[in-house]
Amino acid sequence: MEDRQQYFESLLSSQPIIAEAIQYDEHLTHLTVSSDKGLVLAERLEAMASEVAKSRAEFIRQQIGGSVAEELFETWREKWGVPLFQEKLVDVSDFRNGFMWRFRDHTTSWSENQQAQEWFLTSLEARTVTCYELWSCDEGPDQCMEELTGSYRQILEELLAADIYEVLISPVFTTAELSTFIEEFDKDEHDFTLEEIIEDYISRNPNFVAE
Repeated sequence: MEDRQQYFESLLSSQPIIAEAIQYDEHLTHLTVSSDKGLVLAERLEAMASEVAKSRAEFIRQQIGGSVAEELFETWREKWGVPLFQEKLVDVSDFRNGFMWRFRDHTTSWSENQQAQEWFLTSLEARTVTCYELWSCDEGPDQCMEELTGSYRQILEELLAADIYEVLISPVFTTAELSTFIEEFDKDEHDFTLEEIIEDYISRNPNFVAE
């Protein structure tokens, strides 16, 4: 288990290959899975020297062209910064046009659900997600219990409105927004104390500034 934890920490601490291409255009930090933006990013990746960048560009082009490109995905995913979770919590079916469009959250019945959730909330790779699904097998076969659609930001806001405080670790929530959440927190409307939420989640957000 310790080796797996180190594995996830290593991937989370490294900058994904798409970040280098995205940094030149602010609007591309809110990528969708549309083919036009994908092709722009593919061109930038192709211009880079590394094989990792070129392989991601090829993946984008193959998926835009209608191929699943599973073999290419499995060969390069970890070098792109996409963890290889046990029980296939994230696989090539979660990608369209070369980018992640869906995140399948899982209950604790899956062994690495927490690691997958943390990656979803903190990785730049997941910012293209427009569909969130919650999966459970507590009542029999695997089944999707909930589905949310919208932008990545909208999905996190909807989860937060449902008191899923884990989303507060995501850097999409700014310093000002975290401060507003703390200031407006009503202890009578929540199951957890503000101190618990700050310690467990908000303090892990890189934008958090302790007073």
